[in-house]
Amino acid sequence: MTRYHQDTSSRLCFLLGAREAIQLMMSVKEAPSKLFFNLNYSAGSPEETRIKSRVLKSLQKQGYDITEEDDFNKVYSLKIRDRKQEFEEANEDENSELLNKFVLDDVKSKSLPQVILRRQASIDASMGASIKSGDISVIPALTSGDDVLLMDKHYNIVAHGVANLSSEEIKRSPGRTAIRTIESRYDVPIFENDKIYTDGMISVSTLPRLLGVEVLDFDDSPANIMVISQDNGEIAAHLLQKSSEGSKIYLFIKNENHKTKLENTFSRLNIPLDKVEFISRQLDRYAKSRPRVKFTHVYLELPSTESGKRPNPYFDIEEKSIISNARTQFSSIRSIALIGQNNTQIAYVTHSIDPTENEEVIVQAFRQGTFIPGSINESLKNKYPHGINALPEIPTVTQAGTIDLEKLKHEMTYKVCWLGIDPRLHDSDAGFVAKLQLNLK
Repeated sequence: MTRYHQDTSSRLCFLLGAREAIQLMMSVKEAPSKLFFNLNYSAGSPEETRIKSRVLKSLQKQGYDITEEDDFNKVYSLKIRDRKQEFEEANEDENSELLNKFVLDDVKSKSLPQVILRRQASIDASMGASIKSGDISVIPALTSGDDVLLMDKHYNIVAHGVANLSSEEIKRSPGRTAIRTIESRYDVPIFENDKIYTDGMISVSTLPRLLGVEVLDFDDSPANIMVISQDNGEIAAHLLQKSSEGSKIYLFIKNENHKTKLENTFSRLNIPLDKVEFISRQLDRYAKSRPRVKFTHVYLELPSTESGKRPNPYFDIEEKSIISNARTQFSSIRSIALIGQNNTQIAYVTHSIDPTENEEVIVQAFRQGTFIPGSINESLKNKYPHGINALPEIPTVTQAGTIDLEKLKHEMTYKVCWLGIDPRLHDSDAGFVAKLQLNLK
């Protein structure tokens, strides 16, 4: 527990129970072995066979076994490898002379410079990303071309790399690539540098995001789909692919740079921009303007603590940040009542294991009276079960200080509309998905 932020550890132990919280924190520490990706083609089109063979053949050449996921349409997964774990399993003999490059005691004899990275940079480096100057917290004396060890703040080795700049240049230029990662702890496939990424692949995705897309149902009529997500348009492309002809996507943008990234994604996937509309205002201001367009589907992935993202070597989140996220999430759901029509479907997605950002937000939304639980496929509910981990405190306690069991019993029925992704069961990022339906009187 000493490696986890005190606020987060104590909070999760209180909400989930100590044993459950510790098990969850340890399980999201390592990287998932499954990596999901979805392809961009129309079923039965002449391009289908070409795109599938091109993408899968390229990944198989890199040494990966590809599996088609039964729960999703056009989604595949592959397994990544943990080099440190593989070494330890192959060399259990204590007298082995082989060098484990990811154990600090074994590499001390090489006297390599040790570069300490910031939290997110250490996670990215362990998955193969190169390092920018601003991502380094401790810089040793370096010259360009030096071999270096990349480490997190707890001195766990996450990768090996080569310095592109000297230590003085790194201090002067925070935006440049300082260290090129040569070997990361987790062996991940190459997507960005391959032609398959620009011809047929939508994105590399996470299980919570895929489930968020999956719970939304579409019929033959055109849909108006509102998307708020923490990606660069790949979820919107996936939803547009799933919806009927004539559907349109409405995307909230953060700034002009974000808009450019979205346009590049749609251009890469050959999606015409007349099917997309960008909204630059904040959601609450947009909702209060009472726009003429009424949405039939809403995909909501707002900023969360991302405590369920893997790998996550430690949590460093203050309680006030968790509460602030939950308030934003709840106010956003409430705003949808102004811009949706009756029976609008809402998919709510997080990458968090904190109940405050998950089921408690949804329970509070149902208490407003304008939402009802949406229907989810029975097989998905059985595969990704999730109960109420934390008791929403004030509204379920009477003035006498006892719990209103009738009200609590009613609120327990809400769990029919949400799914939980457990890294111990699904070997994926942890997360939470709920489906709400707008019920306008």
